[in-house]
Amino acid sequence: MLKRIHRVTTVVSRIEQIDPRVKRFHLQDPGGWELPPFTAGAHIDIHLPSGLIRQYSLSGDPARDDTYTIAVQREEDGRGGSRELHDDVQVGDELLVSLPRNSFPIAADAAVTMVAGGIGITPFLSALPSLLASGRPFVLHYCAGSLDRASFVPMLQEMGLADRVRFHFSETGQRLDLARVIAGLDEDGHLYCCGPARMLEAIETQAGHLGERLHVEHFGIAAGVDPAYEVLLARSGQVVPVAPGQTMLQALRAADVHVPASCEGGVCLDCKCRWLEGTPIHRELTMPLDDRKEWITPCVSGSAGPRLTLDL
Repeated sequence: MLKRIHRVTTVVSRIEQIDPRVKRFHLQDPGGWELPPFTAGAHIDIHLPSGLIRQYSLSGDPARDDTYTIAVQREEDGRGGSRELHDDVQVGDELLVSLPRNSFPIAADAAVTMVAGGIGITPFLSALPSLLASGRPFVLHYCAGSLDRASFVPMLQEMGLADRVRFHFSETGQRLDLARVIAGLDEDGHLYCCGPARMLEAIETQAGHLGERLHVEHFGIAAGVDPAYEVLLARSGQVVPVAPGQTMLQALRAADVHVPASCEGGVCLDCKCRWLEGTPIHRELTMPLDDRKEWITPCVSGSAGPRLTLDL
């Protein structure tokens, strides 16, 4: 039996400066071979030279099998991944990446409405080529504070999407009328949203009745501070104290308990483990609600009670 390959070596073949804040990185196989396929909405982990691991949506055409493309907005107050990519990574550098994963797949047959806030446009860039080719009905609402902060307007205009894209810029008073967007959905239409937390909170509040027809992808970091509690490891009986302001993952590591983790922001779900007893506080950003009945992400989630039992 062949051993599954979990990571792929790529080389930075091209870097585009989209605007002062955003760069696009094009990654290819060092030998020119095809890369593992991906579908619209997928993302990959980027293993940076410093050891940081960050997740980025694939924003290229899934039909192109020789290139992974990511768009990275420089965040001065972020955790360092975007700054490292912008400042240190050059054409010709090798980057280790994960196999593509998709927690934001585009519905195969239904009409699609997409709402993107700022850099949240990136997962939709991979969907547009196939949606155009299929002839299916779709519309994209692209929201930003101003035109100069909407990095991909020129690209969308070049794709000939004038009748499919609606631009919403706060500074000109062209704010998104979310209620109108929801009311205009087809009976079986799906609503996809990616953007900053405030936007997604509003969408989840107003469109929660859509159920499985609502798809939300967060970017950024889930945050929260809990009072002290302890974690009981069911398999060993070990009790691990978690101090106020400390994450469950940090406490487990301090106790020499190995839990795989990548983003440490509640996005990738690499660290998820089963919880057995107690009352967890879920703060991950991408886990399906039904999975919360069984799983928890110790990188950002906590406990509402004095003890939480994990299947570790």
